[in-house]
Amino acid sequence: MAKGDLWTDISHAFWRITMNLQVSRFQFFSIVLNFIIYSSILMAPGITVINAKQDGWLSMLLALGVGLAANFLYLMLFKKHGYPSLFELMDRSAGKWIGTALNIVIVFYALHLTAMVVRNLSNFMITDVSPYSSPYIYQILILLVVAYTSYHGVKNLFLISELFTPFISLFVIGSLIVIIKHFKIIELKPFFYNPPSAILEGAYSTLGFPFIEIMLAGAFLTYVKRKDKLVSIALSAIAIGGAVLVITVILVIGNDSAYIVARESYPTYSVMRDVSLTTTFKRVEIIIGIAWIIGLFFKISTCFCVAMMGIKHLSKSKTFRGYIVPCAILVWAMSNGLHKTFIDFTNFVSMDWTLYWFTLYSFVIITMLIGLARKRA
Repeated sequence: MAKGDLWTDISHAFWRITMNLQVSRFQFFSIVLNFIIYSSILMAPGITVINAKQDGWLSMLLALGVGLAANFLYLMLFKKHGYPSLFELMDRSAGKWIGTALNIVIVFYALHLTAMVVRNLSNFMITDVSPYSSPYIYQILILLVVAYTSYHGVKNLFLISELFTPFISLFVIGSLIVIIKHFKIIELKPFFYNPPSAILEGAYSTLGFPFIEIMLAGAFLTYVKRKDKLVSIALSAIAIGGAVLVITVILVIGNDSAYIVARESYPTYSVMRDVSLTTTFKRVEIIIGIAWIIGLFFKISTCFCVAMMGIKHLSKSKTFRGYIVPCAILVWAMSNGLHKTFIDFTNFVSMDWTLYWFTLYSFVIITMLIGLARKRA
């Protein structure tokens, strides 16, 4: 046997192993937790405070409550169907043609979200870290890492998440502890000062980002080896991630005031930039910056893998490896072409993103309910 043929066989064997192995409940928990926290921890305070002012933490708390309710319904319907693949479930519930159309929409949403997070990463790097660099450098680098991770299968993503989650969680906890010493409760008072409509608007801005987006993780439910208490585990990850975001909003407002937070693109990072532990240990904001970048890698990889799984299902292929490079190029083009300026990007996320994702959520829920009705008929 030629050396090249041997290497090909070994590569294919590794692919089958990584794709067929089941993931543990903790690995799934870590993916959901990273998805919730690191997509929002730097931007969420600014988005909620714009509308709700010092009551922004109430908006985040309300968004968490609604998000938990929405995901409870979504996960319970998955459980009723026996935790199949998300794309298989759409076909089974809506029929071949409508199911195929819905799966195409889900793939588009996953690719769109991937592009938005890639753009968010590059915006952060050129806004607060390295203003004179090109955004293309960061976009291409992260997509190369994501493509390499996807090439080695979904299992590879979960293994990396299991390894890194404890470390980046410590980074975030340490970062929040550091800024407590500058916290001033007066910045949060008076409580409920703003009208309910303002608090609702603040909650609306962050409901889709990230509490409805997490529905994409439903594509991985079928891979979890032990499915008992899976709904509770997923909801626990969402609740813990949401609680971290609520605490972050409280601390950021208490450090900088609602007036300043509303004018910052990444207020969490800006708050930490003003903190120094000692005269020799400064620039502690890099701690949360590193954690955020690693966390964004997991979110980008999650969305990208879901899109690849959907394309694999639609094309009836044995592997999605052939689609990785074209889709990565498409994501890069989308990340730069959909929103020309940072202001346009931020406005779209705060004003339209929740409705955009709730539309997909509603179609999927209705389809799942139709599937249950057809099973009982």
